Amino acid sequence: MSFPHLRHSFLLGCLLALAVALGAQDTTVVVLRHAERQSLLDSNSRLSEAGLRRAQHLVPLLEALRPSVLYASDLERTQQTLAPVAAKLGMKPLIRPKGGSEALAAEILRDQRGKTVVVCWHHDLMAKLVRALGVKGPLPYLSFDSYDWLWIVHIPAKGEATLEERLQSTPSATIVSQGHQHFLRGAEPVVLGFFEQGQAAEFRVGEVDTAEGRR
Repeated sequence: MSFPHLRHSFLLGCLLALAVALGAQDTTVVVLRHAERQSLLDSNSRLSEAGLRRAQHLVPLLEALRPSVLYASDLERTQQTLAPVAAKLGMKPLIRPKGGSEALAAEILRDQRGKTVVVCWHHDLMAKLVRALGVKGPLPYLSFDSYDWLWIVHIPAKGEATLEERLQSTPSATIVSQGHQHFLRGAEPVVLGFFEQGQAAEFRVGEVDTAEGRR
């Protein structure tokens, strides 16, 4: 066998080994809810001032995770939430339809293996997304006024996906945990209203008319 042929075979073997190694790497998917929105009645509401501040606060946290890909839904509030970190990293989020949680999960499992992926999604669809990524067992409860949690899905090359919860806020934040229910002390109470479609929306008590008048 000639030397050029041996060298070609060696290089081919190295490339195949590299491809196998890359395919065997663990995948990390960081799922977060969009930041606070201006209106609960506008389906494509932009972020509120609090939401814009949160988006800025998320920059060092998400940057430290060193994501290779950013995903947002086709609604503006998810894109606004990722805009500051996308600008810092020089990345453009990939936009996917809000109703396509399972399709998004399939895309990540197919095209983003071995990478760290950040997905800014929606409160009522986060569970559906992580289930489609392979997470089994009970999931943490997220109240309708909760914006403070990251769900980090660890997908090994072999074995089952696992879910880690991580608080966005500083370690000094006071957390009360009751089973899978998490509450931040001092958080405003909410009233839940249900619409014909069966989806729940939140109304802060201060925004609800009462017998004493509008607060």
